Amino acid sequence: MGAASASASEGRKIGLQLYTLRDLLKNDFEGTLRNVALFGYSEVEFAGILGPDVRRTGELLRSLGLSAPSLHLEYGNLRDKTGSSFDLAHSLGSRFVVCPWLDPPERQTFDDWKRICDELNRIGELAARAGLTLAYHNHDFEFADLAGGILPYDVLLSRTDERFVKFELDVYWAARGNLDSARVLRAHPSRFRLLHLKDMATDGSTTELGRGTIDFAAILDAAFESGVEHVFVEQDISADPMRSIEISIAFLRRQPHFAQGR
Repeated sequence: MGAASASASEGRKIGLQLYTLRDLLKNDFEGTLRNVALFGYSEVEFAGILGPDVRRTGELLRSLGLSAPSLHLEYGNLRDKTGSSFDLAHSLGSRFVVCPWLDPPERQTFDDWKRICDELNRIGELAARAGLTLAYHNHDFEFADLAGGILPYDVLLSRTDERFVKFELDVYWAARGNLDSARVLRAHPSRFRLLHLKDMATDGSTTELGRGTIDFAAILDAAFESGVEHVFVEQDISADPMRSIEISIAFLRRQPHFAQGR
């Protein structure tokens, strides 16, 4: 690794998407976050469970040396309760607000996707005025053909305004949709700022990083060359989520992009 690469990796932080620990957070919010910090994670991304008091959650994060640069918020709330959604992000010190899912009735046709893009552009412009950045997180339905063989993900990339709408690439769901994550990252370097890292087992389920089939070396090379700012480990289902996030961060620590420290 050259000097410039080593210097860059020293500043890179490893984040955790807290959906992974959703059941543990419900039972012991503070203790779970303490363990996340003890494992060496520096950043977290919230998804629904924010603790009993958001202000106190922000204080807890600071006391643990954690930050929450990104926050998942329901599309309906971003669309219809925009101001209060942004207030939540500000309370946690988040910079990115992420649309994580679209309900099936919202996304049946090409016209539906055009309408979604218009809404994302509107929300994204309001977010920019509020000092925030809107991002869109994929699953695999964005890679299923619409009429005429059009992919919803291509519609999103082409019809959203790159000034106001960025993307959070979930590499597991991209693989489920037969998308080459490294290729798309390099093809759209101005669009991707966030990355979900989760591995795919041979049966198609999520598994710990390094125990599945996804080529993370190629993806991480492309991500950091293309301007990704934050990466979040995630595992949708695990019999032992704490053990899983420990295994996954150990795997990332062995990668050149993170090997220089926290």
